[in-house]
This record gives sequence, C-alpha cells and structure tokens, in this order.
Amino acid sequence: MRDSLFPVMSVALLVLTAAGIVWRARNKRWVHNAQLALNAQPRLSLILPVFLVLGAAVTVFLGVGSLEAGFTPGFGFFALALDALLIVGFTVWIARRPFPMD
Repeated sequence: MRDSLFPVMSVALLVLTAAGIVWRARNKRWVHNAQLALNAQPRLSLILPVFLVLGAAVTVFLGVGSLEAGFTPGFGFFALALDALLIVGFTVWIARRPFPMD
C-alpha cells in the first residue's frame, strides 16, 4: 500500500489539474483576461512555462533514475512531468488564441 501511494497521488494531481484546466477554459471571461495578462508582459509571461518545461525534464530524469535504482513508485514522476507539460500546453493555447473583437 505504501509503495503505491506516490503514483496514485501523482495521477490524482494530474486528473485534478486537467479538470481545473477544462473548468477554466470554459469561462470565456477568464480566458480573455489571461490573454490580456500574457500580452501585457510577454517576456515575463515566458518565465513560468520555461521553468515548468525544465522542471518536467528534471522530473523525467528523476523518474528514470528511480526506476533504474529499483524504486518502483518512481512511475509517479512521469505523471508529475505530464502535469507540468499540461499547464505549459494550456498557457500556449491561451497565448495562441486570436483576440476576440469586443
């Protein structure tokens, strides 16, 4: 039971993040405000996705290292890396959307 806690919690975090993204993406006003915020400081808005991608790479590296060392719950690292990449993909999706003409 103890060995499966980390992968289960990692997958639960991934599912909750995906549900939160879907919930936020359905709110057009929130997406519009996020577009304005990303457009206001484009260089500053790039910092979070870059660090998330670097963190995902390190997390995959930790996952591979832990699996090679025989730590079977290391599969949870891959769900955490996918979680970070999901957030980056959502940020890119918001940034690439055309501005609505209000």
